[in-house]
Amino acid sequence: MYSSILEPAIEIFKQLYPEIDVSYQIVSDDEFETRIRTEIPAGKGPDLVLMTDYTFPDIYKTMSTDIFIDLNPYFALDGEINLSDFVEPVMDGGVLNGKRYVAPLNYDVPIILTTESILSEVGMTVDEIKTCDGFCEGAERFHEKYPDSTLYFDYVAGVFPYMHEIRSLYKNFGFQFIDFSTGQVDVDEARFRQCMDLVKLYYDPDYDVTDMSKNDVDYYYAGGGLTKRLFMYDDMNAAGYGMYLNSKTFLNMDGEEPVLFLQSNQHDGVTAEICTGAVIPQASANKANAWNLLKILLSDGIQGGHDKGNWDLSYFWSGYPVRRSSLRSALLDGTNPPPAGEELDRFIALVQSPTEALLIPQIYRRYINEEMLPYVTGEKSWDDCWKSFLNTVELYKDE
Repeated sequence: MYSSILEPAIEIFKQLYPEIDVSYQIVSDDEFETRIRTEIPAGKGPDLVLMTDYTFPDIYKTMSTDIFIDLNPYFALDGEINLSDFVEPVMDGGVLNGKRYVAPLNYDVPIILTTESILSEVGMTVDEIKTCDGFCEGAERFHEKYPDSTLYFDYVAGVFPYMHEIRSLYKNFGFQFIDFSTGQVDVDEARFRQCMDLVKLYYDPDYDVTDMSKNDVDYYYAGGGLTKRLFMYDDMNAAGYGMYLNSKTFLNMDGEEPVLFLQSNQHDGVTAEICTGAVIPQASANKANAWNLLKILLSDGIQGGHDKGNWDLSYFWSGYPVRRSSLRSALLDGTNPPPAGEELDRFIALVQSPTEALLIPQIYRRYINEEMLPYVTGEKSWDDCWKSFLNTVELYKDE
């Protein structure tokens, strides 16, 4: 994806600034972390860094070291760009202690696809089930009726479904665990247990990852699999909108009416996950040029553009663009555009309605897996696992 984004952006940069030479490197996650820890503090390294949530073990801990510049003055003084042109709650996910260290480029939202008949089965309306409490209650009711079902859509990706459910629920609940503005561990135990209880409810120790008969992917493309689960969760990208319309067609043929909504977080808002972001290191010797390239990455031409050499896919292979005006273009695949109209308008309004955004630290997911799995499997009590998890997070905070 990095090449897909950078190559067209650099071509635009060269047209605007032909006297400036630009090069880029794509390195492994391990090499990236090593170079971030060694080169940048030493005043070396790149002028602009692109990263995903997988790049840093904890981006907020890195941000708190002031290793990156504050982008607020650049946005404030540059008349060619305005923060109001973007999905601002997502953009603010790159802010810590009032400083805008990270410029998000694209993001995911917790889109849930179910059907009217399923809602009827669990006896809930969409307004009820999209809340944090309602989502958990609806999942519990569905599990009583269909105890062999997985919570989310089953891709048989070679891991137990609970791994996907931990990732999805942790993200959708909006947990952050450490408040770096105060330097304190901050997590609501009741909410966290509610999340883990749902994972525990759907945990199946006998699940066979090699049994491809469980694979829902074929059904996904045909729409049929959507009636087999309470929720179909998917980090839809721009191409996913066309797949949703395809599924809707098949569901309608079966007399089903799909329902799309965003799952609420623990604060009754909606948490988006920042997929890709850009930072300018304090050590950069070419901050003005780095800012100009960053502006291009945030421009409509890149945010809403398509790669003609790659089946006309959106430049961003996952998630949605942060520039509001670019989403419609990103969704409308130039080779086979889905129909526009009220359906598209509703989809855009949904996608652009998050209330906050996080760069999900990968290390937290590891801690959840390590410390809470014994609770999910029934090997240890909640109190034992919770205390161990809190202690681990406290130790990490103080490293």
